[in-house]
Amino acid sequence: MKAGETRLTGKLEKFSRKKGADLFGVADLGLAGDFIASQCPSWVGAYPRAVSLGMQVNDGIADQHDFNEPRHLSMYWFHVYEVVSPALNFLAYDTARWLAAKGFKAFPIPASMPYDPAKLMGAFSHKLGAHLAGLGWIGKSCLLLTDRFGPRVRFVSVLTDAPLETGSPLDRPCGKCRACVDACPAKAFTGAEFHPEEPREVRFDVFKCSEFRKGHPCGVCVSTCPRGKRSRNPGKEVSG
Repeated sequence: MKAGETRLTGKLEKFSRKKGADLFGVADLGLAGDFIASQCPSWVGAYPRAVSLGMQVNDGIADQHDFNEPRHLSMYWFHVYEVVSPALNFLAYDTARWLAAKGFKAFPIPASMPYDPAKLMGAFSHKLGAHLAGLGWIGKSCLLLTDRFGPRVRFVSVLTDAPLETGSPLDRPCGKCRACVDACPAKAFTGAEFHPEEPREVRFDVFKCSEFRKGHPCGVCVSTCPRGKRSRNPGKEVSG
């Protein structure tokens, strides 16, 4: 690894954390070149790296979340989509400006943006970027699970050609744990472990989830995951 890449990455991480990032990493998008070519708009392929930035979902709000209450009364829904997502968008924009000022190409991908409503798929997967950056692994819930926050974290991405130091993907199976699968009110999860060569449908019916969330402020997969509860008890091991 070149010293210049390490210095540039360190400076960018320091800047991003000052702007509010709880998690920071850089993905080598070449590791998922075939997937990106088949699933993403063609312009995404022009960027060899993605800066992945995460912000925690507040534990207190996640713990009191009740998916039965109306969406307009849901503190969880408001927190995730009216507080955290906009904050991530500003963070990504500031990070992209920082990179552009250094002479690099940078494209901020919004935190919540359906690119193809028919497929319920965005222009770029923030989970993919965070996974390739080494910030976490994909659980049975199809959420990105992290050591520090479990799934109680939201991500945003900045595509770039900056020569940044990249992380390595993590692979930590959920094992016997089915907390999210059994708790899902839409029955959208199959319980299958993540394998990168398999399509999303093997693990998750996104249309069942989307249809249920039209009337409910769901997020049960986030609030029930033992990995997320562990964040308040860091010394306690999670079985699975």
